[in-house]
Amino acid sequence: MATSPSSNLARQAAAVASWIHGNFLWLLVASYLLAALLPGPGLAIRNLSLTPPAGDKVTVPLLLLALLLFCAATVVRWSQVRYLLQRPGILLLSLVAIWIVPSLMVSLLGWVLPQMLGEYVTTGMMVGLALVAAMPVANSSVAWTQNAQGNVALSLGLIVLSIVLSPLATPQMLNLMGLSLSDQETSQCEQLVTKFSGGFFIVWVILPSLAGGIANRLAGTERIERARGAIRLVSALTLLTLNYTNASLAMPKVFDNEGPKTVLISATLAVLLSVLGMASGWLLSRWMSLSDESRVSLIFGFSMKHTGLALVLAGEVLDTEPRVILMIVLATLLQHIIAGVADWFLMRLREKETDR
Repeated sequence: MATSPSSNLARQAAAVASWIHGNFLWLLVASYLLAALLPGPGLAIRNLSLTPPAGDKVTVPLLLLALLLFCAATVVRWSQVRYLLQRPGILLLSLVAIWIVPSLMVSLLGWVLPQMLGEYVTTGMMVGLALVAAMPVANSSVAWTQNAQGNVALSLGLIVLSIVLSPLATPQMLNLMGLSLSDQETSQCEQLVTKFSGGFFIVWVILPSLAGGIANRLAGTERIERARGAIRLVSALTLLTLNYTNASLAMPKVFDNEGPKTVLISATLAVLLSVLGMASGWLLSRWMSLSDESRVSLIFGFSMKHTGLALVLAGEVLDTEPRVILMIVLATLLQHIIAGVADWFLMRLREKETDR
């Protein structure tokens, strides 16, 4: 029986998407290197914009963010999310820990680091770290969960509900962390809160996510499954483009103005944030006596933040603060590296259990 051209295209898109997923870490590194060596195209993409007859300027990064969130909502399996609602305690405690634990870490560091290293050294870093800590769960965490044979339904539930609740939670967490920062950094956090909780967030985060959910329902499960490979491909390319365009703003300034010390401190803070997330996810799963599959989901969900959203927000509000964007860029890269290490470790544990 001959296959239709659309079926062939769907299979090809799925194959390309699978290849990108398997090599995503290296593609991410390549996008940052390209931004450092050839920032021109990325800056040109950032400067492209549309001006509607009645409204503010619409930039390409905003459109890319909307597309990323639309794709994420389109492929959500709502039946799995509904199943999770039968055990609301897991979701409730997880959602609280996802924001409270990293926010407490940033608040503590906000008091300690300026006294240890000097306020000039840490300026910008702490705002970037606070913005990452206040983000919802990353879409990519579900892919790592699936690779590690974790509970995909729990992972999806954390992503969907954290994004839905982020207009309430993220501004509150930024305000909390701002109490321990300098006056200038507190002012920058207040700018982010205003942007995050206003019309910007409704138009560029809530509406695309809602539109993706509606498209999911209208298309039906069968059509979405056939198009899943193509949607994943679009999502992966969009995320790589977002990282390249935003890194194009930060990376040249970093190499021109910042020394290795700044990069090393920023990278260390990003690693601490991700490792703390993994540790808190593991501890919560042990305390609640969850299955190994659910433990895997919490480990990746707690350690991976939606840095694509953070990059767009920082680019819109704090585009003159390269250290803020540097922190987010490093957090994006390093959380994938740490996820890869965790995936390898979990795979070795399964192999040892199989050999017994």
